[in-house]
Amino acid sequence: MALVVVIVGVLVWSPWSAHNSSAATTAAPSLRTVEVTTGTVAKTLTQAGNLRYPTLKTVTSHATGTITAVPEVGTTISRGDTLYEVDTAPTVLFTGSFPVWRDLSVGMKGKDVLQLEKNLSALGYFSRVPDEEFHEQTTEAVKKWQKAIGVPETGTVAQSAIALAPDEGKIGATQLSVGSAVTDGATVLTLTASTPSVQVMLPLEQQNFAAKDAAVRVTLPDGSSAKGKVTSVGQAQGGSNQAGNQSVGSQSQDSAQPAERSIPVEIALSETSSAGSQEAAVQVAFAGERHEGVLTVPVDALLAHPGGGCDLEVIDDANARRTVPVKLGLVADGVVEISGDGVRDGTTVVAAKE
Repeated sequence: MALVVVIVGVLVWSPWSAHNSSAATTAAPSLRTVEVTTGTVAKTLTQAGNLRYPTLKTVTSHATGTITAVPEVGTTISRGDTLYEVDTAPTVLFTGSFPVWRDLSVGMKGKDVLQLEKNLSALGYFSRVPDEEFHEQTTEAVKKWQKAIGVPETGTVAQSAIALAPDEGKIGATQLSVGSAVTDGATVLTLTASTPSVQVMLPLEQQNFAAKDAAVRVTLPDGSSAKGKVTSVGQAQGGSNQAGNQSVGSQSQDSAQPAERSIPVEIALSETSSAGSQEAAVQVAFAGERHEGVLTVPVDALLAHPGGGCDLEVIDDANARRTVPVKLGLVADGVVEISGDGVRDGTTVVAAKE
């Protein structure tokens, strides 16, 4: 985990054992100087995540026999496509959430009938407004669909003829292969989402970085980056933090200790062409507090003030230097926001030697 945060104890330097804020001296040529600039100071949090294709449905068979066809892993499956065949009879993907619990025929009523008609309508076979009654028009629509997929035009729908999933997707895994025996209730394949998402287990203390709809940047396995958006933030749960490294400013430190609690954050990618087809480790950069148009200096330009606080050692136009007290604002990635009398954009200050 890489974290850019406010540094509680700002590293400061002192070029001599003691200094007098009212004394003016001539700057030595060997001193390293920097200019006060107007810019942006922003916190970011970089966290390890998993690129994955979430499971939509574990598809189980309602037929008994022999698997005669099953698609390859990675095959895109749309509504109306064949998921697999048992004894050459296809099982077709329909979308919906109500269980397929019976064969359907004319005269039946129920939510499963409504679901059937909605799918037939989406496929272009049913012209009426879908309802919960299996009409003669439903029978005719079923026959048209059966003719299109090459099965007997009975007008009835066997429970084994369709499999439901919440959405279209792709084949994530196959549990049975062609020639395998299959029984009612056996798992045949796994249908996953067709586009990948990223999950990050975010330490609970960093939850302010993850808000729904927040923009993030994802570094993909090939080194390219893609924009993303937080789609959900889950409830805190126990477990270990995925991250192994945390960065404070431009410094890194080992953080392999397990986190007490973390929250699952789901991220949708707006660009998926470089995501690849397999699960992979990625890095996700979350944006935090951001101050724009502020005066900034490197943190190594700060001097510890004897009475507390910090000073800058300013070099004036006469090449004399004096210390000026400053107030500190946001600190991130080795840069600190400052304010105070006697400092402005372009002011030259002394910094620690590199």
